[in-house]
Amino acid sequence: MTLTKKEKTLLIVLAVVVYAFIFVKFVLMSSLPKIKAAQSRINDAKSQLSALESDYKNIDQYKKMIEDSIVIDERLGEYLMDSAGLSDSTEFIENLALLIGTSLKRVSLGNPQQLMEGGTAYYAFPVSFNTVLSKDGLDEFIRFCEGGSRKVTVRQLTISPADANSAAEYGIVVLNKQLFDVNIGLVFYSLNRDAADSFLKYTRAAFERFKDKDGNPVFIENSDEIAVNTPAQTAQVPETAVKDSGDTSNEISLMNADFKIFHTGYLYGGYNFETYTAFNKNDRIRSTISVPMNVSLTLGSTQYTIECVDGDGHMNSITGSLPDRDFTLFIQSNIKNDVKEDENLWLNLRIRNDSGKIIVAKIDQTGDRVKLTDRNGNEITGKSEKEKVYL
Repeated sequence: MTLTKKEKTLLIVLAVVVYAFIFVKFVLMSSLPKIKAAQSRINDAKSQLSALESDYKNIDQYKKMIEDSIVIDERLGEYLMDSAGLSDSTEFIENLALLIGTSLKRVSLGNPQQLMEGGTAYYAFPVSFNTVLSKDGLDEFIRFCEGGSRKVTVRQLTISPADANSAAEYGIVVLNKQLFDVNIGLVFYSLNRDAADSFLKYTRAAFERFKDKDGNPVFIENSDEIAVNTPAQTAQVPETAVKDSGDTSNEISLMNADFKIFHTGYLYGGYNFETYTAFNKNDRIRSTISVPMNVSLTLGSTQYTIECVDGDGHMNSITGSLPDRDFTLFIQSNIKNDVKEDENLWLNLRIRNDSGKIIVAKIDQTGDRVKLTDRNGNEITGKSEKEKVYL
């Protein structure tokens, strides 16, 4: 039977429809989920590419932030013990044990407790004990505590004459020497809990070596006392200055001051001089110096300028805007006078304050290498009405 032209056309159309149905039903419909998944992956990849491109544009800023974080960790390491600085504090305890060299009473240790300072978490645990020392031993003991690590603070020190009965409680016989009953409370600080726990175990072991008058190991009590001291020495700020500055703390420290200066020995690992402000922490002047540093802090009505010129003639400066309030200044200088490399290290700070606001300053130093003057070169020791500076 011969098909007509019309029938042939209908067969062709039918074949195309059947093919299209099979393609849509078994090929296209089954591929749609895969296509959607592929499109989703493409969109995710585009988003990741956009984020990477943005990060690449800001890579210098990220590097700067990492460098700043490293410097901050180094500075905190000066105040707070960490795993790397554990030996400093264990050496302090070991020397303390050797220095006392006698029986102890009422020894107590507290577990590490988390504290906060300027948004930074750290750990502290208290140690306290009683002992009896001679006058020479007491003098040496006080000098040792005064020269202790910044990672250790003396929160309590009570001294009273010890009679024969009191000395006998420690197994000590009075032999024509004035003896003193000493009660001391120390607080040790750490950046991390693991270092604090390790040091607490070491401290407990060191004190367990002591004996009572009968030769028995000394009993160590567990203290629940909250270690409220902060590791940095601080100065009280007038309430008006605190209120105007907007700071929630009434103490000046390197963490919360408006203007900050760090100055230490030449053998310090890293920059041994640094200055910056709370208004722009990324803009800093840093140097490794073995010569005097002359710093000029100038405050105008709306902006500040800090200029630094070292003894070799190298000059740096930073400038920024000032808020409408009073200000705080913190200077930390830690120079050892018996280190030859530090014999030419001095810090001379000249302040010119035309802002009409108060500057409350705190100088925390060892070595007596800081000199503070007004615009005319007059030394500021307590306050300067001309520059409205109050120490």
